[in-house]
Amino acid sequence: MNEIVVGIDFSKSSIQAFQYALQVAKACGCNLKLVYVSKKRDKALKFIKDDKGMEISIADNFKKLIEAHSSEIKGDICHKVLHGKIYEEIANQAKYTDAEMIITGAHGMSGFEEFWVGNNAMKIITYSEKPVLSVKKTYDPQKHLIEKIVLPVDSSSETLQKVPFTIQLAGYFNAQINVLSLFGSKFKNTDESVEKNTREAMELIVASGLRYINEKKNSDNFSKATIDYALKRNADLISVMTEQEYSSNNVFVGNYAQQTINLSPLPVLSFRTKPLPRTHNEQE
Repeated sequence: MNEIVVGIDFSKSSIQAFQYALQVAKACGCNLKLVYVSKKRDKALKFIKDDKGMEISIADNFKKLIEAHSSEIKGDICHKVLHGKIYEEIANQAKYTDAEMIITGAHGMSGFEEFWVGNNAMKIITYSEKPVLSVKKTYDPQKHLIEKIVLPVDSSSETLQKVPFTIQLAGYFNAQINVLSLFGSKFKNTDESVEKNTREAMELIVASGLRYINEKKNSDNFSKATIDYALKRNADLISVMTEQEYSSNNVFVGNYAQQTINLSPLPVLSFRTKPLPRTHNEQE
C-alpha cells in the first residue's frame, strides 16, 4: 500500500480517523495525505474556529499535527487544503493519486458535527472508487489493533469484490478473517449462492495463508446480524459492500452499508460495487 487519504477538519471525529490511520500506516509502511476541504475560497480556506470560537490557522494546525506524529510511521505525512464539495474532493484525491484507501470519520444516527455529519461520510463512501474505512469518534484506535476482521458473505454476485483488499489489509496485521455466511431465512432459494460465494472467498483466504474461521447466520436483518456477530467475536473491523442484493421485495429497511456504518461501534471498511462483466447471452 502506497498512500492513504485521510479526511480531516480537526473535529474530534476526524482526529480519531487520523489516529486510526496512523495505526494502519505503521503496519503498512505507507504515506498519509491529510485533506481539508472548505466550501469557500477566501478566509474560510485559511482559518477555522476552535471550541472557544477563536480563529486558528489551518496551516498551523497541520504543522503541529504532522510534527507531533511524523516520527511514528516510516512513510511521509503531508497535507492538502482544497475547496469544493467535501466528498468529491476527498474521493478524487484517492482516485487520481497512488492512494489505495480513504479513512474518514463517521457519525451514528444522532451524531452531528459541522462538515462531518453522517451525510458527508456516506457520500464519500458511495462516491469513492477506492475502499473507505469509516471510524466513529467514540472508537479508541490506541487500544484496538486489527486482529479480527468480519467478512460477511451473502448471495449477491458483488459480495466477493471486497475479498482481495480485505485480505491485503489483514495481511499487514496478520489478522484473522471471520467469514460470516449470511442466509435470509425467508429466501431459501438463495442458499446455494451464499454457499458458492463462501467457498470462493475461503479459497482466496486459504491461499493467502491467513488465519480464518467460517460461521453461518440466518437473519432477516443482515446489518444487525453482522454487527452482533462482530461484537460477539471481539472483532476490530467489518468489511462490507455499499450495495447488496437482498430480495426482489427489498424487505430490508434502508441500505445495508449505511445501517452498518450508522449502528456499528466498530470501524467499517466499505467498497463501492463495481459493474460485473456482462455474459454473452446478456450482450445479445
